[in-house]
Amino acid sequence: MIDPLLRKSLTDLRVQMVGWGLGVGGLLFLTVLLYPSISSAYGDVWEQFPKEWMAFFGAGSLNTLEGYLNMEFFSYAPLALSVFAILAGTAALMGEEGQGTLDLLLAQPVGRARLALMKLLGLALANGVIVAIILALFWAAMLFTDAEVAAGRILMAFALLWPFETAVAFISVLLSLALSGRLFAGSLVAIILTASYILDSLANLISGLEPLRPLYPTAYYQGSRALVGDISWGYTAGMLGAMGVALALSILLFQRRDIGVRAALPFPRLRKGKREAV
Repeated sequence: MIDPLLRKSLTDLRVQMVGWGLGVGGLLFLTVLLYPSISSAYGDVWEQFPKEWMAFFGAGSLNTLEGYLNMEFFSYAPLALSVFAILAGTAALMGEEGQGTLDLLLAQPVGRARLALMKLLGLALANGVIVAIILALFWAAMLFTDAEVAAGRILMAFALLWPFETAVAFISVLLSLALSGRLFAGSLVAIILTASYILDSLANLISGLEPLRPLYPTAYYQGSRALVGDISWGYTAGMLGAMGVALALSILLFQRRDIGVRAALPFPRLRKGKREAV
């Protein structure tokens, strides 16, 4: 039987899960449907661009479906899905506190560690559901095409999306607790990921940035390499390690946190023809 706290976490995220899964999956569905009609000319068109442009995106051969997906979907999908991970992560515990519902949950016979664990487990499952919906729409699109596909590479690229987005969500939870605010924590994670994406891409062009690649969070997503190259299992292990550390530290910080309730902002109201402040 599913834990009530976990059920609540998933229920709170049900609309976002379906919306993000269908939204991003719909884009992938259309992208795959376009491939048969443009595959013959796609590689020739991109060859007209400077080689530096191709290197920036880490594109491999564009004459295969895997190379096409790497360029047209997986080049932006991790960052796009990170928006959900950041929003959901910063809202998991701090959102409950801001709404004044966290103290109600803790008034029940529920330990803080269990509450935090179920919230983070809900985030992990939510990210898994989104990836599963996107993957299902990909295979649905493949029913309408006769393109050859390396199923193993495709599945691995999607599978690696889950730990990356879950790690982003867990880090967002951790920073929201450490910084005691959703806005600053979410903005910080977004800035770090955007800067990491740019620097990681530039490392393909500038040799001086290559040794710093382990410092770039986006480098730990190996989905693109799964499609057109070889996976670095060291980066994958590092991503899983970061996810575990963020999980443990989030639970620890939440156990030591003084729970507060954010006061509602005063809004004016009309009474007997006069404006009074609440």
